[in-house]
Amino acid sequence: MKHGMSSLEEIEKQNIRIARRVFEAFNTGDVSKVSEFIGPEYFNHESQADPRRGKLRGPDEVIDTIKNLRGAFADLYYEEKETVASRDKAVSIMQVSGKHVGNFFGIAPTGRSFSYQAVHIHRIANGKVVEHRSIRDDLRFMMQLGLVGPGSPQYAPLFEVWKGAIR
Repeated sequence: MKHGMSSLEEIEKQNIRIARRVFEAFNTGDVSKVSEFIGPEYFNHESQADPRRGKLRGPDEVIDTIKNLRGAFADLYYEEKETVASRDKAVSIMQVSGKHVGNFFGIAPTGRSFSYQAVHIHRIANGKVVEHRSIRDDLRFMMQLGLVGPGSPQYAPLFEVWKGAIR
């Protein structure tokens, strides 16, 4: 323990380092060390909508997610805006960007670029991530891909503002 630093501060710093390793794997596509920071019991709340992916656990789930997302999005990049941690969690605000060039869980490529914010919450136990959930700006993401828009022309200007408001 460093002089003047509590063990809780050390745990929080370690949790932030672990969360950053997850984003590094997503940014690089390197899945060779996923088992070093993802626990075998890892559960991803975000994969539960897909019957096949909803059964995946542990490093296999993370590897599958990375491969799917990197296949769907060229230049996929998670830029850390802020990360805070507690005894068993790391919470990261990320700017997610890329270009939709491949199948995204059934959505055909649009060729469009996107950039939206997301909050990722990683629960950590014994030095590994064991649970993940996120709160994403899916509306902005879908608008940027051209998949959703205003229901009537009078709302088109408002949608254009929403589509690009956060950078």
